[in-house]
Amino acid sequence: MLRRAPGVTRDDVERVFARVEPTIDSARLRELYNRHRHATRDLVEASDHQRKLRIAIVKAMLVELHRARPQRILDIGHGGGYFVTVCRHLGHDANGTEVPIERLPPRTAALYAEITAALGYRDERRLLVQRFTPIAVNGEYDLISAHKICFNDFGKPTEWCVPEWRYFVEDARRHLAPGGRLVLELNENLARYRQLRWYDRELRAYFASAGTVDDHRITIWR
Repeated sequence: MLRRAPGVTRDDVERVFARVEPTIDSARLRELYNRHRHATRDLVEASDHQRKLRIAIVKAMLVELHRARPQRILDIGHGGGYFVTVCRHLGHDANGTEVPIERLPPRTAALYAEITAALGYRDERRLLVQRFTPIAVNGEYDLISAHKICFNDFGKPTEWCVPEWRYFVEDARRHLAPGGRLVLELNENLARYRQLRWYDRELRAYFASAGTVDDHRITIWR
């Protein structure tokens, strides 16, 4: 992770981690990890709180939240809520959304609920992001983020192309405060995109026209 995070050192991450961990129920999170260590890969990864917290810290540092003024943040598809937890610890007004519970596998939904409780994060919102449909959120945000995005039909034949992404980006911009950022992190799809990994040439060109592209990471400003 740090290989893709220029300017962020392991010591930087560990200093924040050392401050965050005492504020959460680490014993309960360790128990969750031990309980799921032989489960499917997605559950193992979600329950590995030490790794997930460190990744969340790096993501926060990449957008300089560790030295930014207090910001209003919305994290779409927050999973267990690690990124939101880190953002709040850094002094920001952060909230996250996840898809309606009935759209998650039962074991995933149950694990997410236990993780958010152990993190002390109980005010998540339910949000279903769909193609060519306005995002059902209110207010303005300084940062809207989405990590390891699946709402774009990731891995399906219907995975979003330029028209769907253009609609989403333009709609998301309506919810950004002046100078606000939309930060997207795409999942790799080698079967579809081959050497480009996260997009085809047309989609990459659109993202580059709308903002900046750094491999899987797209930043778009209002």
